[in-house]
Amino acid sequence: MAFAERLSAFPIVLEVVPPHRRASEKALAGLVKKVQDAVGSIPHLDALNIPEVLDENHAGLPFYRNLGPRAFAQRLNDGLGVEAIVNKVVVHAAGREDLAEWLREAIEADGLRNFVLVGGTSSRVAYPGPDVVAANEILGEIARGRRDIVCGNITIPERSGEVERLLRKTRAGARFFTTQVLFEPEPISPVLREYGEACAVARIPPATVLLSFAPVADYEDIEFLAWLGATMTPETEDALVAQRGREAGRASFDVARRIWTRIRDANARSRQPVPLGVNIEEISVHNFDLAVRMAREFPAWKDTKAA
Repeated sequence: MAFAERLSAFPIVLEVVPPHRRASEKALAGLVKKVQDAVGSIPHLDALNIPEVLDENHAGLPFYRNLGPRAFAQRLNDGLGVEAIVNKVVVHAAGREDLAEWLREAIEADGLRNFVLVGGTSSRVAYPGPDVVAANEILGEIARGRRDIVCGNITIPERSGEVERLLRKTRAGARFFTTQVLFEPEPISPVLREYGEACAVARIPPATVLLSFAPVADYEDIEFLAWLGATMTPETEDALVAQRGREAGRASFDVARRIWTRIRDANARSRQPVPLGVNIEEISVHNFDLAVRMAREFPAWKDTKAA
């Protein structure tokens, strides 16, 4: 079933980071096979999410260390078994037509149908490419009403005015959002509530929100997530590293399950609930197997009672 048809049915997505641009052909082939096998081991998986990994310097110029999402999707395609979701940082396009050409090629030449269009990291930089709202509209023009071509964006609940951003992006064509990795039910729960109510007032259907979770194997993972901007209380930090003789990373499954049930229940109590799904991230290569296991287990958590 196409990813577009799964958006209203609690989609489960696995996010895998592309390899280094200079990875050997042997290493790349090995990773492709590993990802294909992992996807095949998760019978209820709906899509594979491939982020675009880059750094920006002080002037906002991008530096790409990793293979591009389109190129990685092409390598995975033959034996993948589910659709790919390709991320694109749109502000680094040379302009509106450059982005339009990239999207046309991705759809017509590569056969891709699912996109997450992402903005820049700084509000103080004058980027050459369109902003996310304009990029959504460009994709809509290229798709020409095709419902199998799906536009997604990223939501950062901690940002001021995030509900208004979500509404603008939804009006411009966003049909799903992915969050940052979540370790607390706040502030995503009130954002979901207010977004659902805003969509009702605007008389537009809310987009599906894919809540992102990730296994954590050690304290270095926690430090990395904090650097990425994840919200985490000291109590949650303690819970994540409290292995109690268990396999490394299993404590983070307990945390993810607890946070999921709280967000789910708060959303269900809202006057205008928002459709939900999940996006399981690997964070780093050493957590790949744990992320695959979390994706396998998540259906059993869907209706579990809150702890």
